[in-house]
Amino acid sequence: MSGNNQEPMEIGDVRKKMLSRKRIAIQIAGFLIGLVLIILCIRTAFQGDADWSRLQEADSGLITALLVTGLLSTVLDGMVFWAVMRPYHKLGFMEVQGANMTASFLNYGPVRLGTIFRIIFHARVDGIPLIPIFAWFAAITVTTAACMGSVFLATITVGQPGLLWSVVVALLLLVSGITIWFLARVPMVRRRANGIERMFGDPQALVAGLVGRLLVLASICVRMALAAEILDLNIETNLVVMISITALLSSFIPLGRFGWREATVALVTARFAADSLGEVDVAATAAQLALVESAGEALVVLPLGILTSIWAGKRLLGTRKSKNDAETGHQDA
Repeated sequence: MSGNNQEPMEIGDVRKKMLSRKRIAIQIAGFLIGLVLIILCIRTAFQGDADWSRLQEADSGLITALLVTGLLSTVLDGMVFWAVMRPYHKLGFMEVQGANMTASFLNYGPVRLGTIFRIIFHARVDGIPLIPIFAWFAAITVTTAACMGSVFLATITVGQPGLLWSVVVALLLLVSGITIWFLARVPMVRRRANGIERMFGDPQALVAGLVGRLLVLASICVRMALAAEILDLNIETNLVVMISITALLSSFIPLGRFGWREATVALVTARFAADSLGEVDVAATAAQLALVESAGEALVVLPLGILTSIWAGKRLLGTRKSKNDAETGHQDA
């Protein structure tokens, strides 16, 4: 994979596999189902007894804070990608942020193009070989799972977040990090992982992934709490954390960004936070909360993603033009 002449063919193979007709058909079907799910959420929220006047009368500061946390989640996500992959980058922090915003925006489409965009962009523009890119995705996935698992276990064992809860989360993250680091050095894992495990053995990348994903989850918790505050819902903090874990986990559903996350959050909220919601239409209020929280992110990612997509497209075209010019010059020589 180290040869420059081999790299484009490998990228083409990855693109062909990830954008096969079967995968595209499944993605489009998932997107359509997601549209049905979000329509059902909207119908449930508006046809039920949910009080939308609370949103109309909400303090502008709360609305602004909701949007800021939507931006913060994406910026923190980009920071994690930048920090974990830092030894390989030639792009600056803001350029990686632009690529991350573009990937987040592309995931809203009928076909989730965020992953394939990251591969192509960082391979061609950033000049990173494919194995480190795959290791990068694996590290992000594993550290995200470790983070969510640690917070989940701390919440169900300790209850309300506080000093003890924080200590338990820190200890679980430490144990998770040591375990991941150790497994990356097991000979059998190395033989089967084909180099993808290397980033797990890098303490800097591991710490950046665990701490960064914890911050991303924290920003989602704050956004969920703000959405509840805007709607005047008295949901206990431990339930806000659990619902936020659900939101983060469901955002990875490969069938589409629209609908799946909102429907999952609404179902979990109605199931586990019914007592906290009080004497209200539980289904309608849960759907309302899911929609407001999701909107806090979408209203930031969609407009900014359009701008960064234009920038990213120009960078990719510029890289291809430079490569073609270099090949033409080499042939003339």
